[in-house]
Amino acid sequence: MSLAAKLAVVAITAAPLVLAAVTITGSVVDETGNPVPGARVMVDTIAAATSDAAGVYRVDIPAAGTYQLRVVREGFFLLINKDTRLDASAPIDIHLNHLKELAESINVPYSPPVVDPERTEEVKRLDGQAILNLPYAGSQDYRRALPLMSGAIQDNGGQVHFNGGETHETSYRLDGFDIANPASGGLSARMSVDTVQAVEWNSDRMPAEDKGSAGTVEIRTEMGDDRWRFGATNPIPSIETTSGLHVNHWSPRLMASGPIRKGKAWFHTALDPFYSANTLSSLPGGQNRTASFTVSDLNRFQWNVSDWQTLTGSVLYDRGNTWRYGLSFLNPAETTVNQRSSLMVAAIKDQFIVNGNLVEAGFASTRDYMRSSPLGSAAYLITPFGSSGNYFRDQTSRSRRQEVLVNVSFKPLKAGGTHQFRAGTDIENSDLDQTIARHNLSVVRADNSVVRTIEFTGMPRQAADNLEVYTYAVDHWIAGPTLTFDIGFRTHWNRVTGSAPPAPRLAASWAPKAVHGVKVSAGWGVYYDPITLALLALSEDQTSRTTLTGAAPMETRYIVNLDALKTPRFTVASISAEGALPHNFFGRVNVTSRQGSREFAFDQFRVSPVLNEYLADNSQHSSYRAAEFAVRRTFRAKYQWFAAYTRSIARTNTAIAYTIENPLLTPQAAGRQPWDAPNRLLMWGWAPVQQKWFPSFLRPIVGDTDLQLLADYRTGFAFNSTTETGYLAGAPGSRRYPDFLSVNLGIERRFHFHGYLWAWRASLINALGRSNPNFVNNDADSPQYLTFARGQARAVNFRVRFLGKK
Repeated sequence: MSLAAKLAVVAITAAPLVLAAVTITGSVVDETGNPVPGARVMVDTIAAATSDAAGVYRVDIPAAGTYQLRVVREGFFLLINKDTRLDASAPIDIHLNHLKELAESINVPYSPPVVDPERTEEVKRLDGQAILNLPYAGSQDYRRALPLMSGAIQDNGGQVHFNGGETHETSYRLDGFDIANPASGGLSARMSVDTVQAVEWNSDRMPAEDKGSAGTVEIRTEMGDDRWRFGATNPIPSIETTSGLHVNHWSPRLMASGPIRKGKAWFHTALDPFYSANTLSSLPGGQNRTASFTVSDLNRFQWNVSDWQTLTGSVLYDRGNTWRYGLSFLNPAETTVNQRSSLMVAAIKDQFIVNGNLVEAGFASTRDYMRSSPLGSAAYLITPFGSSGNYFRDQTSRSRRQEVLVNVSFKPLKAGGTHQFRAGTDIENSDLDQTIARHNLSVVRADNSVVRTIEFTGMPRQAADNLEVYTYAVDHWIAGPTLTFDIGFRTHWNRVTGSAPPAPRLAASWAPKAVHGVKVSAGWGVYYDPITLALLALSEDQTSRTTLTGAAPMETRYIVNLDALKTPRFTVASISAEGALPHNFFGRVNVTSRQGSREFAFDQFRVSPVLNEYLADNSQHSSYRAAEFAVRRTFRAKYQWFAAYTRSIARTNTAIAYTIENPLLTPQAAGRQPWDAPNRLLMWGWAPVQQKWFPSFLRPIVGDTDLQLLADYRTGFAFNSTTETGYLAGAPGSRRYPDFLSVNLGIERRFHFHGYLWAWRASLINALGRSNPNFVNNDADSPQYLTFARGQARAVNFRVRFLGKK
């Protein structure tokens, strides 16, 4: 009996007698006996229930008998048993299988979206099949798939912003543990896309377990089962002829999984080496290419110690090298840097039952290293036409984090409905040790006359550390078959601010009986974001000295008064409606308001002809409001289509990003966030090529072929213009990039060869050939002011995958 089934025994034993009805209780588990929460268990059309955090479900039926049992959970194959004998004699276990694209399961239906009145949170989800099937640029990196979720925007630097927030305002977790960069709070971890089972973003009405004000992104990865499985992708490199024949892309991914001991222990491993070379045709040959090589290795294991206990562990190791990082038409090869990085995350989790309560306890250790080194020590010049010389910053960073977590899901209680209480704590200890050495730089005019020179003084070494303790408690209250509440609170204590402010959360969902298949949800909550070590380290940063031609030197420095800082506070409110539409479409409308206060920002504290001080305080206020309309459909068992339009606005009262490296002398002002995109239309999906469209002699050639589409339109991002003397030209965000539009097409054909299933794909990226610039000359004094550099060019990508045995 599985661990979840043991909980079902407790539940059925404690169930009160129901007159004229039979209570069916059981557990929903996956291939290796892990509980599957959130599975919708439907008995004909007369009754339904949702499995709880322990995978246990309870459903009341009029009488014992034979019924059709239908179980739906996104990310799993659909389960339909037409003749199932249901009675209360014993718990009924339900086994669901995760989505896999393997030879033995390609014809099993996917679970379509359903209305679940017992869930209040808004969860946006990308399953592994969408990540693998859709033709997005950089499809070897799962992070490039994140903008496929509406509400997630990728900025011009490649960072993804959720719900209009900074990257560090989102919580990133890998199989339950914090995976964010310990220093910056961003998502820098790589892993093979073949190992990503699903990415789930709790975007609205986040429960008290979640700490990010912009939501929590949970990355779930594969685990082996009792069948040996092997996979391989892209064994052959791609060749490019631009500026000479060379390998421009190679990502030979390997994957293996299977039993260590059948029915008891399993493993999964995924190796992802990746080489890429990008050539810029606007630069001279020999100086126009940047290259990178990374390798990622994820190893996981699971051991079902007993019917009551499951032990899981994992080790993720990333290593990367990039040569000529930052190469562009404004930054030639000599101004670039070489980068080295490494990341190791080791985690272990124990899940067990105590008196019918599901307990999980875990520990994770994260170590991150980054080295960014210039190509020399020549003077660095910023000119109206770009930069020259060697980059002025040399950085080495080492950061660490240790995390301990304990979560408890208590057995359900009956009192005015059903109450499922959850509580837990998460303790994170992190530290940063970095060295940033800078040499002089100068700003010059078109005639090479010097406008200003910037020198740096002070110690290059910086250090910061913090201890954070989170606690939470939630009451998941199912008040009736159509009404559910989530009532919770969270506290956040950290060593820097020393405070533990309460963060209440309230959410409700209602499925009116008068309108079948429709659910309305609403919620409000308070969120406190963690303090990044990168910010704390600025209190020990260097001082810059700017000398304008004919003027006295002016010092610029950061002031970070740690004793005066408070934890940033956000309030998030949302309301949504979702339900079934005609022709098997599923629709959703969602309105979100995310308001930030007490956020960290730098403001001009003291300004004089010889002194410019940037003070870190809690003066920043931000606002994000969005209305989203989305439709989705799953058809022919496994094909998905999705379309969404989002109208949004992201603003802040501190739109000027101050830095000592190129100081701005303009007072702080309000404006749009750099990733603000008021209008966005997103559409993606894949569908089969029908053999009946072709003559009979061509049908064997067509075979099992899919067409794939990704179309993404948005308003261009806002940007600031500056002058050569260090002032803002115009209001913040007063100019925008051209609107972005990308249409990507793909065709993939699966075929059998020597008893194995294979697949090849050809994809056309940026089929319309739009420039979609991601870089601009924003120097208002430059003759090339407002010159844009094109982004992703039109490209053709090929992929070959080995999927498994026939």
